[in-house]
Amino acid sequence: MGSQSVVIDPGDIESLTEVLSEADVLFEDRLPNASKLPTQDINPKTIRTRILPFGLTGPKRDWRSSNLIAWAASGILYTTGFTDRAPVAPAAPVQLAYHASAASALVGTLLALRSRRLTGLAQEVEISMQEAALSIAPETGVPMFMDDRVHRERSGNRRDLGRPFGLYPCQDGFVSIIVLMPRHWVAMSQWVAEATDNESIVEEVFVDNAVRVEARDLIDDWVEELTQRHTRLELFEEGQRRGIPITPVNTIEALVEDPHLQAADFWQTTSLQDGTEVKIPGAPFRSSSAWWSMAPAPRLGQHTDQYLS
Repeated sequence: MGSQSVVIDPGDIESLTEVLSEADVLFEDRLPNASKLPTQDINPKTIRTRILPFGLTGPKRDWRSSNLIAWAASGILYTTGFTDRAPVAPAAPVQLAYHASAASALVGTLLALRSRRLTGLAQEVEISMQEAALSIAPETGVPMFMDDRVHRERSGNRRDLGRPFGLYPCQDGFVSIIVLMPRHWVAMSQWVAEATDNESIVEEVFVDNAVRVEARDLIDDWVEELTQRHTRLELFEEGQRRGIPITPVNTIEALVEDPHLQAADFWQTTSLQDGTEVKIPGAPFRSSSAWWSMAPAPRLGQHTDQYLS
């Protein structure tokens, strides 16, 4: 059925109650002091999922927020970016904090639906954007600090969990390399040695990941001697052949032309309201039944008459 659009006058409580009386789930993003929904008139079996900047309780319950504010409040913003620059919101154009909150709301709502199926009782699901954001970065955020009380600074596009670990420049952009396991390092070091005549990199001492992290600048320089000689595709294909976790950092154009996605029939075609056909991304997951379909967003109020008598 897809998304549908119903427009109701904010003062028309009767129509609002009529729509909500048939709802399995109500999603709401109003602040606690701004919500005027007639909670007493909502179907007692309707699950109410509320996504708020800082939750329903506490001194910040009525504060407003945004994607950037959620990251800043979560503590993750401080750890993202380069040490010599201001903090940077993770994947800012993607509004990732909103997606994290939506994912948490989805999981909480599905659990509430399962509980209702077993008990017959609805629940109220509360999502705090601050809490949703801080929960997705345990290695750099609050959970790690609470474990060891070690203050962590920003580390740019590399990770100090290992070396090489992060983004490395090449002839036409960047590749992502993650080498943690000994066999990956042996393959990586042999590749660098073959390509650059660097005999030091294959010394036994560097098989220890902790040693490589201590010598991170040296390891990065050695690896970049290799990566800067090749294109993303060359590094990807040879790295995969050698069993090394390495992948291109795709541009949007490269992604659209990706032969793997084309072979997998990932892209779908749908029609807009005016009949124009457009190509769009397909489902983020697959199942044995072809139930997934994409349709254009409805016009504002397109289905109002269908739902209101």
